[in-house]
Parts: sequence; structure tokens; C-alpha cells
Amino acid sequence: MFNAEQLPIHRQLHMLPLHSTIGEISTRLRQDTAVCIQKDNGVYLLTAGDLWLFEHGHDNTVDELPGSLNLLSPVLPYSEASAGNYESFMGLPAATQRPVVFREADGTVVGYSYMAELLTFVYKEQQRLASYFFTLAETVTDAVTVVDQTGTVICWNTVAEETYGIAKKDILGRRIGEHFQPEALMVLRMLDEGRMIRNTYHRPRPGNHVLVNASPVVDYKGQIIGGIATEQDITQLVRLNDELSSTHMARFDEQASQEDPFSFIKGKGELIGNAIRLARKVAGAENPLLVIGEAGVGKEQLAQVIHQASPRADKPFMTLHCGSIPAGLLETELFGFQGGAFSGNPTGSAGKLELADQGTLFLNEIDRLPPDIQAKLSQYIQTQTVVRTGGTSPIPVHARIIAATDQDLQKMVEKQLFRSDLYYALNVISIALPALRERKEDIPSLVQTFVRQFALQYQKPVPQLDPEVMLAFSNYDWPGNINELMSVVERCLILSENERITMANLPPHLQKEQPQLDKPNAEQPDQHLRILKTRNTEEEEKSLIADALAKTLGNKSAAAKLLGISRGTLYNKMKELHLG
Repeated sequence: MFNAEQLPIHRQLHMLPLHSTIGEISTRLRQDTAVCIQKDNGVYLLTAGDLWLFEHGHDNTVDELPGSLNLLSPVLPYSEASAGNYESFMGLPAATQRPVVFREADGTVVGYSYMAELLTFVYKEQQRLASYFFTLAETVTDAVTVVDQTGTVICWNTVAEETYGIAKKDILGRRIGEHFQPEALMVLRMLDEGRMIRNTYHRPRPGNHVLVNASPVVDYKGQIIGGIATEQDITQLVRLNDELSSTHMARFDEQASQEDPFSFIKGKGELIGNAIRLARKVAGAENPLLVIGEAGVGKEQLAQVIHQASPRADKPFMTLHCGSIPAGLLETELFGFQGGAFSGNPTGSAGKLELADQGTLFLNEIDRLPPDIQAKLSQYIQTQTVVRTGGTSPIPVHARIIAATDQDLQKMVEKQLFRSDLYYALNVISIALPALRERKEDIPSLVQTFVRQFALQYQKPVPQLDPEVMLAFSNYDWPGNINELMSVVERCLILSENERITMANLPPHLQKEQPQLDKPNAEQPDQHLRILKTRNTEEEEKSLIADALAKTLGNKSAAAKLLGISRGTLYNKMKELHLG
């Protein structure tokens, strides 16, 4: 995992044959030179500290000394230890007091270390790796929990403290089940099952929603000695689930109102960026707004966000879909009705305008309003009063109107299909939302948002998308815009298996229109691949790579498949050609 520090090996030694006498050995040792004598598979490693053993028998060999076997040093493979593999250390004799010899596979002695030196080295190495690990744990933005085989917490980072409101001093060294229900803990389940957990939705305790990744910690014998889990806090995402992507949103909750409501509109393209900037400017105004865009582009979501960013945020947000209500009921639905003795309701009922008093009324498909109701709505905008159907008394109402349409109202005015007074009252400021086909650079972030949303809804792990799937999404024109994209993503997540969304999960009409990403066979080489491999010019290579990245919206895995090369080769090519 990390490069090992230099082993403390003494390399100054003199090799002597086995038949060397004690006198010859003593002479070398008095010169402060270690002596190494190999015997079969054993090694005598003698230092100046051993001179007291050689006071007598200078004509004898070391083999002839009493207890000579106790002078043999343990031998370790140098190549493993120098590479940071210290498993061989586990085989050192517990009672040995001799220096440890390191030897190459061919029998060459490299050097030696004292046991105390190795103990100090291993301790420092453990401390160094622990420092790296705990720094890594504090660097990541997810909550990190590490437990040993008993479930005792041995690491709890700052993000975990913030996520769960439990201080390190209150949980380190204690069983994790003291703070959480044991049956609800993924890290304990992983310890029991011995398997990794990836991108799985989880509720470790009431009020906390996380995406968890967990892995067992395995020792050199393959035994599970603990577990580590990283948890991404998605509590806010869960609470704002509907608001993130649906044109059928309810009101944002109180926590969302403290954030930037415009952050919930996903988009980084120029067209959607212009719309968001304009919406920000007019959010605090009182005048009516006109939102223009095809069905499914998120007009109601934008209206909801504008309301939430306005001073009216704590007041009602009401919606009326003009095209879904019969014309005979529209007037009552919008303006309410006045009760009477024969109506069965003496007080009457307020319409959407009254219900939205001091707040915002969103009128979708405003072009579907009948002319007489258009006239009455125009009158309301001018006077800020409502007269209920069947009534005569004006009622003061101050609701902001945000109207939406997918039609060209100016042309409808010219053809006398829409009242000009209402059009000009609504069109003080108009905001155009682009179709999804005009902002394809936003598709990946939208897809990821919807994937997570539906994974939470269906309580499934967040799946990975095959590169071909993202390419299919980017090549399709999405006539149903964001609503259609949501439906397709929901279908894919329901049908997905093994935590992956593949081409087989897409609707048939999306599968048929996609280019083949398989590598061309040898009999029919792909022309793009041939040019890329032959490297005619750098400019041609740059053009081919740029074209592939554009077609795949920057997805390098899909671009590599399109070019018929590996992703690693594509990265190398991009670096070589200075492509960002």
C-alpha cells in the first residue's frame, strides 16, 4: 500500500569458510568487522560482541565450540523484506538473541540486523502507516468508521462526528452497538458475511440516510480482523428527493429554504445558465413571469425555485394545470365560487388565486385558458382583486403569477387565439428553458441525480452505468425532455441486475438508434481506428479524439470504445497530445 522505509541492514561483513579457526575469526572481529560463515542452510553471523566466546580453543572451528548451534542466526529472504513484505518476520524464533541475516535467493548474504533494530524499525513502520491511514481518514469527505473483529471502534473521523453527532472520545474503544442498533449496522453485517458492500442505501439510525461502502479487513492469513466503512451523508438529498427532479414537486422543506434553491436545477450549459441567471434576478420582484419551454423541460420546477428564492417563500405555492381541467370548471378552480342558500355551501369556496394570496400561483399551459377566463385573469393582474364566480364583491388578493407555455404566444396573439392584454401583462419578463437535446452536456449529472433518487425510492444499491448506456443517453434527442429521461432512468434501475445498468435495460427504441461500440474485427478494420493507429498526423489524432469525446459527452470509457482502444491508451494519447 505504501513504500517501505529502508531496512536497517549492516552490510559491512567478511565471509569466511566453515573450516576457519577461532583465531582467524577473532582477528577479524578485533578489526570491528562482522564475520559470516555459512553452514549448509544455516549461517553464523559473529560480531565484536561475541569475542568473549572465543577466549579458548583458537585452533578449533566455530562448529567445534560447545553449544555452537545456539550461535546460528535466523535467516530471512532479503527480496521480500526489502519490498515491504514482513510476513517472514513472523517466523523468527521467539527465544533467539542472535542477529538476523538477510540472504538473496541464490544464497548471497546481503547483510544483518540486530533484533532490537528490527523491533524499532517495525514499530516505526507501523506508526508511519498509521499516520498515513488516519490522515487519509481525515482527508476524505465521507464518514469513516473502522472496527476490530469484536465490533470495537478504532477509528472515527471528524466527518463521522459531524454526521452522527457523536464525539470521538465517546465512541473510540467502545462497541459500536452501544450507539447504533446492531442489526442496522452495515459494518457488522459485513463482518458476519465477509463480503464487500458497495454504494448501498442505508439508515444506520433514525434521521440519518447514507450511501455506504464497506470492506472486511483481512490479515496475512486471510482471517477477518475488522471492518472499515465509508458513509456519504445523503440525508438532505433524501429529504429533498421530490424537489430535485420532478415537475410534480411539493414545497421544499424548511431545511431546503436555508440553502440556495437554484442549486437544485442541474445544468452547466450556456442556455440553462442564462435562464438561471435571469431567474435569480427576478426572483425578488412582484411582476408576473412567463416561462417558455417544451413539455417536460422543468418549467414547474423553475417556478417552484423562483418562489423559494423570493420573499414569498414561506407563503403558499399553488399550481393549476390549465390543460387538464375542463373549460367549464376552470373559472371556478381559478377564481372560486360564491355560496348561497341553494348551493348547499353558504360560504362558497376560494379558488387557487385566493389560496395563493401573498404567495405564488403557477399556471401551466396558460395558452389553454378560454378567452373569457383570460380576460378575467388580465383584470386580476391589473387590479389585484378577485371576484368569485356567482359573486359581486371584489376580494383583495396579492398572488404572484408565473405562467408557463410551450406555445409561441405572440403568434397566437397575431392569430387572435390569445388575448393581447393578458399576453403583455404576463410577458413583462419571459424566461426560456432549453430542451434537453439543446443541453446534452447536462445529461450525465441529471442521470446521476435520477439514478440516486430512484435507488433511494426502491431501496436498491446505486448502480454503475456502462459507457454504452451514457453514450445512448447522449445520442438520443429526448422529445419528452427531462420527464422522459426520468422515466427511462427509473425503468433502467428497476430492471438492473448486479448493480449495473446495461444496454439491455434500455427501451428498445433507444437501443436501436445507438452506434456499435464493439471493437472492429480484423477482417473489417474501422477507418477511425486505422488512422489513429497509423498516426498520420498529430492534428488528425487530436481531431479523432476530440470527436469521440464530444460524441460521448466527455465519457472517456465510452470514447475509448468508440475509437477501438483501451482507456489507458486514450489517457496516454491525451497526455501526449496535450489534450485536457
